[in-house]
Parts: sequence; C-alpha cells; structure tokens
Amino acid sequence: MKILVIEDEHMVRKRICYLLRQLNFGVNTDVEMYEAEDAFEAEELLITHSFDIVFSDINMPDRDGLSLLSKWYEVYPHTQWVIISGYDSFQYAQRAMVYGVKDYLLKPISKDKLSETVDLLVENIKKKNNDFIKISEIENILIKLEEVIWFMNEELVQKTVNEWENEVEKKDFGTHYYRNLMNHLINTLSNRINQKGSIQLDCSYILTGNNIESITREFVQSCHKIIDEIRIQRKGKLIDPIEAAKQYMEKNVCARVNLDDVAQRLGLNSSYFSQLFKKETGQTFVEYRTQLRMETAKRLLESSDLRIIDISNEVGYDDATHFTKMFKKHTGYSPKEYRNLLGIKQ
Repeated sequence: MKILVIEDEHMVRKRICYLLRQLNFGVNTDVEMYEAEDAFEAEELLITHSFDIVFSDINMPDRDGLSLLSKWYEVYPHTQWVIISGYDSFQYAQRAMVYGVKDYLLKPISKDKLSETVDLLVENIKKKNNDFIKISEIENILIKLEEVIWFMNEELVQKTVNEWENEVEKKDFGTHYYRNLMNHLINTLSNRINQKGSIQLDCSYILTGNNIESITREFVQSCHKIIDEIRIQRKGKLIDPIEAAKQYMEKNVCARVNLDDVAQRLGLNSSYFSQLFKKETGQTFVEYRTQLRMETAKRLLESSDLRIIDISNEVGYDDATHFTKMFKKHTGYSPKEYRNLLGIKQ
C-alpha cells in the first residue's frame, strides 16, 4: 500500500508519518510512505506513482490542497484523499466533498482520530477490490510495458496488453474509470521513459475510446507511437544497449573507460544504465570491466612478448603493481607465474 503525506510544516508531516507507521493497515500489508512538503514535490510523485491514500494539507504556500486534488482526483479515481487543515472551515469541507474526499482532519491530529480514519480507508479498499484495479497491479503492468517499449518489442507490447486485458475483464468497473486509468498508464510510461535521460517524448497522450475494447486498442497504438519515436531518436540503431556497451568496452579495453563514459555514449542516464547492466549481465559494470581486462591480459600474456608493464597499460591500468594484484586475484597467479605455468620464456 502506498501512502503520500503532503504537508509544508516539517514537524507536523513527520508526526503524521510516525503515527501512520504505528497503525494497522491489515495483515500482510506492506506500507510504503512518501512525503512532500509542497504541491510541486507532490506533483512530481503523482506523475510517477499511484497512491492508495493521500493526506494533504489545505493551506500551503504555493498552492492549496484542494487545487491539487481537483487536478488529480479524476486521474486517480482509486486514490482516497484526506484533507488536513489548521482550522475548521465548512466552506473547505463542502468543496472537498465535491471531489470525494474521504475525511477532513483538523490539526493537531490525534492518534485515535487518525486510526479511525485509516480504519475507514482500509475498509473502503477491501470493498472496492473488485471494482478497481489494485495499485500493485498497475505498478506491475507499468514495469513490464516500460521494459518492452524501451527495447522496442512491439510484439511483446501486444502480448503484455492482451494479458492485462484478460485480467481486467474480471473486474466490475465503468468505462469512465478505465479510460482515466489507461490515460494515466500511457502518460506515466511516457514520463518514465523521458526520465531515463536519452529520449524526449510528447507526454500528452489522450485516449478517447467509448468502451474497454476501443480504449485498449488506442492504448496499444499509443505504445507503438512511443516505440516509433524511440526508434527515430536512436536513428535506427536497434542494437540492445547492453550489447552495444559490451562491444564498446571490448574495443576500448586499453582506455580508462568508466560507467559514465559508456552511459553517455549510449544516451542513457548513468543510474539507469548501471541498474540495467546489472540486471542483464548479473555483474556490476566494474565487475564486468575487470573480467574483460583480465581475459584480455591473459590473451596478451599467452600470445605476445610484451612486457608485463606494457600489458598493464594495454588493459587500462596505469599502475603495474595494481594490475598484478588484480590479475592474481582473478586467476590465482601473478602475470609472471601465469607465463611460467604455460612454459613461456620471459
């Protein structure tokens, strides 16, 4: 379960989060807590996450909580909003009800009152599990589609969406909810791909279908448009970025290549590239680079009469002592011992 607390007063925000962590959200329910100190930070989180519950202060310096709610409540019809205020205002409460706010909490918030509100929210979630798609299901489909779109696999896009459609058909919800949900999915996908750092997409995708089938069809078409744009921006280079990274490292094994160099060459965000490299190869970038250097060093020791200090430079080490230490750690032998073992005179 994902919870967002939006509150500009630091101590109040921390107290609400502390109290929430003490409460019972149900057996086997993992709670992820997110915090925002203003509407700007909140919107950054709302773009990339789907929340089960949002607690939002009404009075914030840059934008009031109801203004934020009015923008996002249709995008996230499954999210339950709770408004927080420092004073009792019937006018605010009335406006809040228009947007389906579940409760209106006055500061200072007691543990008992917060517990009562959470019990209500948890019960609502239980009742609506058959009428809405769970946050975890939304996150799973986002993760799957983000990967297949990034690797431009149009066939897998269709297969993944078909599997999703088969699951959502078991639910009982209206077209309006489904259209809002799918608009959220496609725009979240676009934003996440933009955040990788190498592709710039038009984030304003709007699905207008009047039934689940037509909405799903539009969604798949939008996914294909994103893939087309990725293909154009990569200038037709369809090679797997990890394979491209390996090839570049092999050709430049003698250079002092680091992770940032390779990521920049591929047009990828360094952090994302690091995670992707580990996921695809089972090794960190440094581990793979070291292995590549050692395998190259072994070939040079076996097939050339280069001095060990020269081989050290050839595989990217300025310090021959450090190279010897790394080689022994990798093979169990020093470079000299390795040549002796092969019967090569030095």
